[in-house]
Order: sequence, then structure tokens, then C-alpha cells
Amino acid sequence: MYNIIYHHNLRLGEGLSEKDIDKIKKDLSENPIEANLFLITISANSDEQLDIYDAKFLVQKYFQKNPPYVIGIAKEKGHAFTIVEELMNECVEKYNHADLKAYLIGE
Repeated sequence: MYNIIYHHNLRLGEGLSEKDIDKIKKDLSENPIEANLFLITISANSDEQLDIYDAKFLVQKYFQKNPPYVIGIAKEKGHAFTIVEELMNECVEKYNHADLKAYLIGE
């Protein structure tokens, strides 16, 4: 079982719906290799804001010790970029800055 932390306002990409979220979380937790999803996470790197990566990477030892903080899930990488663009627009509109980490963690 893989440990994942989810943002309370999880963003879903095109083709994913709220009614599927429990199944998606279960699939990611039990077998991320077959989930065929992209995750948008708060970056662990202090120089970066967000990371987008294939859910398959959850099987790496790093993530067993450092569970990702997932703020969005998408079926395709392009959909993940769309979510990031939407988040950026929200952040700039509300706060006049593009500090997504501060925006999402404070949300």
C-alpha cells in the first residue's frame, strides 16, 4: 500500500469526476503502476512549486518515505498542465502573485 496525501480541494482533469475519486485513490494506493494517471503535487524541492509526474513513480523508494502531497489528478499530461494553468490564474486573480505553494497550502 502506498501512502499519499491529498489536498482537501483535489483538482481533477478532464474525464475524471468526483464520483470516481474513491476508486481513483484506492487504485493509486494499491497499484499505481496500472492507474494510468498523472499526479500534480506540491514540489519537495524548495526551488520549484509543483511537479507533474506519472503515478507509476509512486513505487520508487523515495515516495515510500516521502509521501507526495497531491493537489491534482489527470488522465493525460496535457490535462495536468491545464490544471496548473487554472491554478495559476486563480492565484494571480485572488492574490496578484504566482506563489502556488503558498496559495495551495493556505487554501
